[in-house]
Amino acid sequence: MIRYGFIRTKDEIKFLILTCMTYLPFPVSYESIVDVCTWCDDGFGYFELSEAFAELQESAHIEECQPTQYRITDKGRETAEVFRSRLPFTVREAAEVSALRVIRKIRRDAQVTSEVQKIGEHEFTVTMNMEGVFSLTMNVVSQSQAALLQDTFHKNAEAIYGEILGAVTKDYDDT
Repeated sequence: MIRYGFIRTKDEIKFLILTCMTYLPFPVSYESIVDVCTWCDDGFGYFELSEAFAELQESAHIEECQPTQYRITDKGRETAEVFRSRLPFTVREAAEVSALRVIRKIRRDAQVTSEVQKIGEHEFTVTMNMEGVFSLTMNVVSQSQAALLQDTFHKNAEAIYGEILGAVTKDYDDT
């Protein structure tokens, strides 16, 4: 398979990982790091990235600070700064944009939560919350309905809020 991109060698992949991680202000999951890095360049694949990431952990450029959460170390920051110019400007710029995109997603996902409580054999309560904005509790008759509500809410919380706001502010005298 032909790959197009600027990043091809393992060292370049390592510099990209470190550069991307300098833009992350808090520890993130490995999946988030993969998301940030693979969005920047098409010259490498998942397995090359995984191998480079593991080597950066072994060399103490990256550390696992909580279970499944990683951050760049001071050594990693210094290395990223020294070798910053080895990455093309367009890739560095894409790394910053990608990191900001992932940060927004992480923060948004942390604010959108839901919980299912079993009340009876065919009665469940689903509480959906968008922190600081609104909370909604609904009763459903099955676990699959509860899971559907949770999934839909997590994917569309902002749109659901807009629909609810529209419904409760509508002038119903006109209908």
